[in-house]
Amino acid sequence: MTKSLLTKQITIKLGSMDVTTMVLNQREINIVVKEELGHFLLIDAADSNEMFLLASLFQHSMKTRDVIYLEREDTRYTDLFMYNGAINPLTWKELRKIKASIRFLKPVVYKLSLLNTYDETIWDTWKHWKYDNQLRIKADKDIATINSTKLGFEMLVHSCSHLAISDSGHSHLDCHSTKSSPELIIRNIARD
Repeated sequence: MTKSLLTKQITIKLGSMDVTTMVLNQREINIVVKEELGHFLLIDAADSNEMFLLASLFQHSMKTRDVIYLEREDTRYTDLFMYNGAINPLTWKELRKIKASIRFLKPVVYKLSLLNTYDETIWDTWKHWKYDNQLRIKADKDIATINSTKLGFEMLVHSCSHLAISDSGHSHLDCHSTKSSPELIIRNIARD
C-alpha cells in the first residue's frame, strides 16, 4: 500500500503563466530550512519518514510543473521554494508575490504519494559527472530557492532516499550546484 500525504495547492496567475504551488508548513512536516551566513543552506529532516517526504517533494518537482513552497514557522528559519527553472522561470519578485498571495487564495487538497523504500543498486551505475552543476541555489535570511533541472531533482531524490535508509547523517551537495550558489547540506537529524 502506498503512503500519501494530503497537502494544499494554490494556483496563481503571474503574467500569462498559471503557477501551481504546493504549500507545506515546515513545523507540521518536521523539516526545517536555515540559511547560514550566505554560505550554507541547511535542510534538516527530523528522521527517516521526513527524509522520504523530502525525497517525495523533490520527485514531485521533477515530474510536474509545480512549485513546492516550505513555509517557515518563525524568523529563525527560511522559507524555501523548489522548482524547475526551465519550466517556471520565476524571479524573486514573483516568488514574493506567491508568498503574499497564499492567504488570499482558496487552496485545493492534493494527495502526494510518498516514497517509503529505496533500492540502493542505483549507486552501482552512478555517474556523478552528469549531475554536476544541476542545482542553482539562492538564499537570504527570509527566502531560499532551489532552482533545478530534472537531473538535479533526480539526484536529490536519490540522496534523500539514501539518507532515509542508511546510517549516513548528511549529504553535502556543493559540487552539484553552480559556483555562485551557497552549499546545500541535507541532514537527517536523528542519524547525524
